[in-house]
This record gives sequence, structure tokens and C-alpha cells, in this order.
Amino acid sequence: MVRRLRFTDQVCQGRGRASVLTLTLAFAMSLVLAWALAGCATMGESPASLPPVGTAYARGLSHPLSRTELRDLLAKTRVLVVGEVHDHPGHHQVQLDLLKAMADTGGPLVVGIEWLDQSAQPACERLGAGEVGVEEFARLVDWEHAWGFPLELYAPILEEVRARRLRLVALNAPLAVVRQVARSGLASLEPSQRALLAPALDLKDQAYRARLDAQFAMHGFQDPLSRENFFAAQVSRDETMAHNLAGALHPWPDSDVRAVVLAGGGHLAHGEGLPPRISRRLPGSALVTALAVPAEAAPDLTASDPDGWPADILVVSAPAPPKPPRLGVVLQEVPAGLLIERVLAGSAAARAGWRAGDVLISLDGAALSRIKQIHDLVRDAPWAPHTYRIKRGDTELDSAITLGGGER
Repeated sequence: MVRRLRFTDQVCQGRGRASVLTLTLAFAMSLVLAWALAGCATMGESPASLPPVGTAYARGLSHPLSRTELRDLLAKTRVLVVGEVHDHPGHHQVQLDLLKAMADTGGPLVVGIEWLDQSAQPACERLGAGEVGVEEFARLVDWEHAWGFPLELYAPILEEVRARRLRLVALNAPLAVVRQVARSGLASLEPSQRALLAPALDLKDQAYRARLDAQFAMHGFQDPLSRENFFAAQVSRDETMAHNLAGALHPWPDSDVRAVVLAGGGHLAHGEGLPPRISRRLPGSALVTALAVPAEAAPDLTASDPDGWPADILVVSAPAPPKPPRLGVVLQEVPAGLLIERVLAGSAAARAGWRAGDVLISLDGAALSRIKQIHDLVRDAPWAPHTYRIKRGDTELDSAITLGGGER
């Protein structure tokens, strides 16, 4: 999974075997969504006129939902899909609040998560049964490598699952398989690999393809084959998550089990990605989508045509934390260190003269073999100067880089 390195948390899905063409949009699209929503804000809006955190709106209603109205809506919902920007604490609070509200309406409830693949299911069952705590659960699933975003962002949700004895279901496709699809296409998979994805993959969704193509282009890639593989990788994830969710709700529709699905906003925005794939497998699911939005964006969004809303329910979240500085590189762990696969234009790394193909071998004298080490080594002083050593061919070069607060 691609990481654009930033320091104060592990950004992008914290899987250290990064590759440009394996970038999926669980993170990228959810960030774009957040930027787009923020861009809807009315200039000059006074803070006093903005809706408070936690205010919820439903498509087609002109007023904020009361608690009773939200409860009644959720009581009729069989599947609730709630998006997130993975490193946004406010979004996880919205997810937790909606999870609690859904659970309070009664009946068996499954919590499906994008964060892990099916290999983590035994540990998920143990957490839901109350047999292990969150820290032990994280150790069992190797959270740092399997997902990588700070556990503290997700711990309250996992604690709620454990406390209520809800069934936790790991929905995602295996990273290695998705990565191979993104690099080499579906046809490159061995039968044993293909069996780890959903049997049916709908690659004819033109609206979704167009949206993903636009995001792919934002990352500077134009090659048609790469775009096709990128789309196939994202669809593989969406279809596999929907397939695994349907299995958890079997027999459908006779089971009285309902579900809350927690995933990146790009997997559900504008009804694309997960929702149609879940509905195809679970007809009559009364599926509802929900997204967190900034307070500044809420007035314009809720006043707009409901058909243009990015989700059925919009909930005002706490503001995003300040963006931490970053180097601006895409890295892959290799035996020699950290291979620089791409340097973002205008970034600190670009200004330092780094190039694709260089290998980052040390930071402040400490040898590097894992991407997370960079975070660990600079987290206490992210804006201080640090010395990075790269290897270019047979030559080793030192770069003293000070990251500014305005880095993007």
C-alpha cells in the first residue's frame, strides 16, 4: 500500500510494502472527499451560525434529525455503511456514535470493517466474544502491519464492539492479492489467489470507473493499463467486502441480523463502490450510507439537491487535526533499505534533489528497513532538521531536511 510519509501518525494503510500501482482509494478518495466537502463552505460563515458537532441530516429532510428521528431511521435499516478518513479522529467518533445508535435499536448486529482481511477473523471473533482486549486483539492481528493507522483512533470502536459482544467481521481482500491486481491485473492471479476474492467482480460500472480515473490522474498516472489495473484492484476490494458481509448475514433475508460497515469514504460516496455491490447480494437490505462532514460544509450541502448528496446521512464532525508535514515520497521496503518509487513535485524530497530509484538507507544515523521507522525517529521533533542518507548507484548522499508546517 502506498504511503505518502507524514509525521505524527501512519498515513495511508500502514502496510510497509508500498507500491505506486497498488494505491487503492480507501484513503486517497476519502481525503479527496473531505477536501471537496470543505470546499463547499460558504465564505464568511460565522462560527455561531454553524451546526454543532454531532448534528445529523437525512437526505430529503430540510431539518436536522432529532434523536428520535435518527433512531427511527436506523431501526428500519438492515445495513448501515459509515465512511471515514482513516486518520481523522472526528470521523471515527461519528462512526462510534452511529454504531451505538444502531445497536440501541435492538437485535443482533454485525460490525464489518475494511481495516482487516479475512485472515484476521479468528481474532475478530475472540474480541467480539470478550475473550481478548483491544491491545491483545491488535497483537493477534498484527495491527501495525495489517492496517497501520494508530490504534488509538480505532480503540473506542473496538472497545464498544467488545463491551456489547457484537460480532466483528474482517471484510477486506488480502493486501498481497490486491497489490498484484493493481500491478499486473486480474489475469495474473493464480487460481488460489483468485479464490481469495469475491467470485463475481463487476467491472462495468462506468460511473465508478470515471470517478476512480479522475482520482488516479490526480496522482500523476496516465497509462491506460495502469488505470485499468487500478480500477480492478479497487473493485476487487469492494466486491470482496460485500461478499464477506453477505456471508456474515446468511441466511438472507431470513436472518434477523443487521450490519454496520465501517470503511473509507471513497468506498461509498455518491452511492458508488460498496453500496450497489452489497445491495446486489442482499436484495431488500434497506441500505443506508453515512458520511462525516465539516461544519462549514454542512449548510451548503444540506441546502443542495438531495440527489447530489454524497450519502444518505450527513453528520457534522469535529474539525480535522492540522496536517502534519511530510517528505513527499512513495516508498517500498526492499533489502537495501527504502526504495523511493516516486517523488512528489514541489515536496521537501524534491527540493532536496531526491529521485525515483534512490534508496533511503538511514535517518540521523539509524539504518532504515521499515517505513514506520521514519515516523518513530522523527515524531518527537517533526519540524526539526533531520539528516537523511540516500544511496544513488554506488554513491551515498546526505540531505538535511527541515519540514515546514505548510508541506503537503
